Amino acid sequence: MARKGCYPYDYFNSFAKFDETCLPPTSAFCNSLRNEKVSDDDYEYAQSIWDIFSLQTLGDYHNLYMTSDVLLLADVLENFRTLCLNFYKIDPCHLYTAPGLAWQACLRMTGVNF
Repeated sequence: MARKGCYPYDYFNSFAKFDETCLPPTSAFCNSLRNEKVSDDDYEYAQSIWDIFSLQTLGDYHNLYMTSDVLLLADVLENFRTLCLNFYKIDPCHLYTAPGLAWQACLRMTGVNF
């Protein structure tokens, strides 16, 4: 799993859906917030994940999706953190906002001291 999968957010409107034993149809993967439909490629990827991991229920799919989503985000954050530490000698996890990081980096790069 090297990419973000697709998730039927709008489809999960009750806990009973977690016990379903097959992937819902492509229409269930529509995103009502963005008014987007899932692509055939993304749905095929979801189906291949279901098959490769031998998932039994939508609850299993949910748990795998959430775990992979968090791990991918953590990987991106750690790579960004390493980049900032190496280049600016600043840990972005010690700052609250991106503008705060930009300000600290600007001060560091220009040598301005307060």
